[in-house]
Amino acid sequence: MAKVKKDKGKPDKTGAKAQEQPMAQDEDVRGIVRIAGKDVKGHVPMRKALKAVKGVGKRYGEICSRIVSQKLGVDGSVEIGRLSDAQLGEIEEIMVNPFQHGLPSYLLNKRRELATGDDKHLISNDLDFSIKQDIERDIKTRSWRGISHMYRKKVRGQKTRTSGRRSGSVGVVKKKLQPAKGGGKK
Repeated sequence: MAKVKKDKGKPDKTGAKAQEQPMAQDEDVRGIVRIAGKDVKGHVPMRKALKAVKGVGKRYGEICSRIVSQKLGVDGSVEIGRLSDAQLGEIEEIMVNPFQHGLPSYLLNKRRELATGDDKHLISNDLDFSIKQDIERDIKTRSWRGISHMYRKKVRGQKTRTSGRRSGSVGVVKKKLQPAKGGGKK
């Protein structure tokens, strides 16, 4: 199904309104590509597509795209839909195992994990599960942070007087004025 380019009804040189013209559709680009459990549109550049994955930020995504460019010989501005399944698997492997590709530990999102003491970089569902486990551990140990999580209050030291409210408005509700009982002037 070809996309149609519309010219918003502007008249051309002859004075007649322009007709709808079909756009050239590229057969090499896939419409939707799945990277690490996230669906990304195929026309998005690889550098930007990596940032769409949860747990991959601006800096980590840029560095991963540089590593992909060096290892696979693919430019960072190439559309993600043009890459093969093998190349996408290699990209995902680079994001999941950064130590094997020379990334330093300060770029990782889970350094010195409490249970094992290892440095890891977690993405997508693994990151969600790890955050949930950390919150449950804080609640169980009844730390200040855990108690704040338990009561659904602000955790990182923010003020709670006016923000963080669940319902209702902040401010004073004025009473409606009642009409005078006399009804008229004397």
